[in-house]
Amino acid sequence: MDLRTQVLQHLVTPHADTRFGHSYLVATISAAAGCQPHEVWEVLWGLVGEGLAYLDTAGQHSGTDNWRWRPSSVGIKAATGGTWEPRDPESFLGRLRSHSPAIDAGALRYVTEALRAFNARCFLATSVMLGVASERVLDGLAHSVVHAADGSAKKLREALDNPRTSQFTRFTELRKQLEPMRLQLPEGLADTLTLDAVADLLRITRNDAGHPTGAEVDEDTAYTHLQMAARYLQKMTVLQAHFEGSAGP
Repeated sequence: MDLRTQVLQHLVTPHADTRFGHSYLVATISAAAGCQPHEVWEVLWGLVGEGLAYLDTAGQHSGTDNWRWRPSSVGIKAATGGTWEPRDPESFLGRLRSHSPAIDAGALRYVTEALRAFNARCFLATSVMLGVASERVLDGLAHSVVHAADGSAKKLREALDNPRTSQFTRFTELRKQLEPMRLQLPEGLADTLTLDAVADLLRITRNDAGHPTGAEVDEDTAYTHLQMAARYLQKMTVLQAHFEGSAGP
């Protein structure tokens, strides 16, 4: 568990000592994590900057030792929302980075930017970055499908080779190629819900938000897109590995 997550979890633990003074919360976390006290202080003030924690003076106008660190409502969501909680970007990214087979490094960079945008409340930018991450993974998948098809995916190959072809058109051709074999693929990797989620993000957010059409994305929509993207990026990566394993030399 990284230090940021450890501190945040401590703040939401019932009856935990969260007093401001050095010998209370800071000393406890420092000893448990095996780190220097200043590192704990840096994390705490970082959480304040992110809007995940605040200092509660409890009406005490002196004696700051007894002020308490408190999680904000958003901080509580970040600490208790689970592994795909975008307000806890380290845990979110940690799960993606540990996935096997490895997710495309470029796609992970765009997901990182999407999470930063989300926590800065730039929700339009969040969805645009997720659209680009999707494109990276889908391009890799499409090329593996073409290679495994050994000449029978002519339209998909043409779409990939033509730089003027839109990403949504490439995805549409990929989906056409996958549909006849969908039920034979392992673990429902190309199920319709996953493919519909990909199509929704590419069509609505990347195609619209990535161009000056005036499209808007609110917090709930961006949150949902992050949840969907995390899962289908994993699925698409596994699907790519499947086709790479079935391709001829």
